Amino acid sequence: MSTIQDKHTAGPIAIGFDYQFYYFMYLAIDLKQGQKIGFEVKDDVHIDKKDGTTILYQTKHSIVKNANGEIQNLTTLDSDLWKTLNNWTDFITADKKNSSFLNENEFILVTNKSENNNDFMTTLTLFKLDNDINKVVLKINELKNKTQDETLKKYIKNVGKLGKNKLKVFLRKLIIETDNDGIIEKIKDRILEKYYQADLVNPIFESLLSNLNMAKYLDIKDRKKFEISSEDFAKRFGKCFKVATEIRPLPRREFPVLLPDDLENQVFIKQLLDIGEIQTGSNDIRDYTTQMLKFLNHFTYWSEEENFILLTDVKEFKDNSIQIWTNEFKAKYRQIKRQIDVGSSINDLEDEVKELAIDLVDYIRKQDLSIPGFSALGVEFSNGHYYALSDNLEIGWHFDWGNKYKKE
Repeated sequence: MSTIQDKHTAGPIAIGFDYQFYYFMYLAIDLKQGQKIGFEVKDDVHIDKKDGTTILYQTKHSIVKNANGEIQNLTTLDSDLWKTLNNWTDFITADKKNSSFLNENEFILVTNKSENNNDFMTTLTLFKLDNDINKVVLKINELKNKTQDETLKKYIKNVGKLGKNKLKVFLRKLIIETDNDGIIEKIKDRILEKYYQADLVNPIFESLLSNLNMAKYLDIKDRKKFEISSEDFAKRFGKCFKVATEIRPLPRREFPVLLPDDLENQVFIKQLLDIGEIQTGSNDIRDYTTQMLKFLNHFTYWSEEENFILLTDVKEFKDNSIQIWTNEFKAKYRQIKRQIDVGSSINDLEDEVKELAIDLVDYIRKQDLSIPGFSALGVEFSNGHYYALSDNLEIGWHFDWGNKYKKE
């Protein structure tokens, strides 16, 4: 049974994707002005350079170890090696415009496998010294005839079909990086090289990893290409590096507040009307709606338009706000719940429930919330946030609010 499960496990594949993303992160940290990095766009990873050329990266990770407990070697007839070269060869031969693809791209294979007596890599190294393409062609033909694996033979044959001129240019621009293991430590070392404070490395790493991953997920989910320019990186992820900065207020702006036509049809207003906290026609309805919209306008500005706050901060802020409400909701309604548990009807307890609901609203309105890394929002914005949560049916005031205001 375990053998069958082992065959179907996604572990080795998953770690390969992780390795690819960590390498993307490693490169992104060192992105130069005018460059743009992409993940799963032009290749596993790519960097568009300021001069119009592109570096294509293929990452290959292995967990297979030899008898000495070391990661397996990148052998002369390694399938990862030749599959990668075959893929790039296909890109080159598909270009019919005067070899522009070949001239405008560099090719880097990155792997955690070790190099040991790899005939092809030895031949590649010698070619870069003597520029003798004939030796390379002979080696490719020799390897093609040596393997009995038909798929591998097809890959090698395809590379050889490039022709001497294109093959010469391709190999000059080809780099194979072996022994590229310990990628997480390499990322942390790169962070340390830039910021010099060892105690900040792990917080920066965790924040950057989390926010890059979330941005990747959201971009790809929205069918966008996950590409980041050097300017984007500073704007979207710069805060990940500011873990030691002082707490400061978020900027305020004057945004137009467009009130809905039917104020009393809003879910959060219905909730307040039903418990008797406000009455129909009250001026408070307009005031509460204004508070909610002012908060929502600013929150969109902070989190989406100007990226003052990170996606992880948004989640932490919301989770903390709801937890404050949850704790007080349980405390307020503890006796009501006990009475219902022993058979009392919620309808018979309605008057008491409404009084407790208003007490709950009063308690929540005293909260002065803050977003991680920034000073308190103030009571008005905090109230607006809670009104937005209740309008979206993420919180409520009545004991039975979950059933009373179910979304259609």
